[in-house]
Amino acid sequence: MGDVGTTSHAITDRLATLLDEEHDLRTRAMHHGGGLSPGEQARLAELESELDAVFRLLRQRRALEVFDDGDDTAEASK
Repeated sequence: MGDVGTTSHAITDRLATLLDEEHDLRTRAMHHGGGLSPGEQARLAELESELDAVFRLLRQRRALEVFDDGDDTAEASK
């Protein structure tokens, strides 16, 4: 079960990084009345998709911690 916990920690670290970047983009859009550039809009869409995938993976990993049967099969999906 230690391996799953380590993996969950890495996932939460990645999640925090993605959330920070998303927050930065959204804050920039709010403070610069013109919104985001097309590149920033595209990045925000990528972040939203990646965040969804990471949240799904984290939920799978946490379920494995609770219902651990020794099979560590949770994988990221897109």
